[in-house]
Amino acid sequence: MSPTILVLASVGLGVAVGALVTATILAARSAGRRRARMMSPELPEAAVTILHEIDTFAVILDASLSPVYVNPAARDERQVSGEELREPEFLRRARQVMSTGIADTREPNTEDPSNTVRVHIIKLAQRFLVVLAEDLGEEQRVNAMRRDFIANVSHELKTPIAAIGLLAEAVKEAADQPTTVRKFANSLMKESRRLGDLSRDIIHLSEAQSTLKPEDRERVDLRELVRTEVEAHRGYATASSVDLVVTEPRSPEREPVIQGKPSSLSVAVANLLSNAIQHSPDGGRVGVGMEVTRKQMVVTITDQGAGIPPEHLPRIFERFYRLDESRSREGGGTGLGLSIARHTMRAHGGDVDVWSQPGVGSSFTLTFPLLDEDPQRAKKRAKKKIKKAVEPAEPTRSSV
Repeated sequence: MSPTILVLASVGLGVAVGALVTATILAARSAGRRRARMMSPELPEAAVTILHEIDTFAVILDASLSPVYVNPAARDERQVSGEELREPEFLRRARQVMSTGIADTREPNTEDPSNTVRVHIIKLAQRFLVVLAEDLGEEQRVNAMRRDFIANVSHELKTPIAAIGLLAEAVKEAADQPTTVRKFANSLMKESRRLGDLSRDIIHLSEAQSTLKPEDRERVDLRELVRTEVEAHRGYATASSVDLVVTEPRSPEREPVIQGKPSSLSVAVANLLSNAIQHSPDGGRVGVGMEVTRKQMVVTITDQGAGIPPEHLPRIFERFYRLDESRSREGGGTGLGLSIARHTMRAHGGDVDVWSQPGVGSSFTLTFPLLDEDPQRAKKRAKKKIKKAVEPAEPTRSSV
């Protein structure tokens, strides 16, 4: 056999052996990957993508019930801790879901205020579980407030409705007694006004608690708004023998302007003014002070009434909360005015606070964040006002 043929044969044999070895190695690696996938399967990509984007706490557990994925919401807010994922009861439920494929949901314990988390365990693919957790604390709080509100409204409506029914029967029976009819008619008018005030304040409270929409906002001059409400309450103050005094800065740093809902802001100021006048003694004084800085306007309404005991201060902004039940009902208050004021102020980015001392009086402070206007535009408007103020008036022509 020639040397050339021997060389070619050797090369061919070497290539065949190399191909066989390569194929064997690739087959071994493929088998290894299959075994690895069986022992530790890859996470479903679609599920991971979805869980990564949602705001709900989500953790994926593998067949050994060990966490293999935690979404951003679970990293930021841990409604379920690592210790809870290792509790015997949780592990028992997780194994049951893994074996049966039937999802498991644990609702929060309504008798335990600290237990507010709902937990779902769901099987994912063949070898994974998804644990979803929802914190229902805010939902439970809102539902409790809703139940209390409905109960309070029902209670408040029950008395005037019953009174109107009884008075109507009394008027009917006393049809031939004009004096008695007039007396009952006055009582009917009083109860109907009470119902009207209650329905009006419930509407105002509903508006104050709802989100303030951009289309509802407009430019509001706060000084003018407060002046208007003060003038509207002068008649009530005079009838109550109360002196209404206003103090405001002569040259504020800037115009007190806010983007808001004028009607709602007016109601907030009006509620505090009427409260101050109502609780002031004859010959008393209600002061309305205005202070304007670069970023906010502060309105302080002070009375010389009996004051509020310290134990009541934390609760006076609650709906239907009254310090003196009999006195408030006699005065016609609904118990919603302060709650309306606080919700309105917070909806506009501000707030209302109170200081009070029994025997001295009370001060309610409204803080309004001012509109961040263009400084150049504000400066031009201020110069225009100054120029207008210093311009000499036209001489009047005397009639011949």
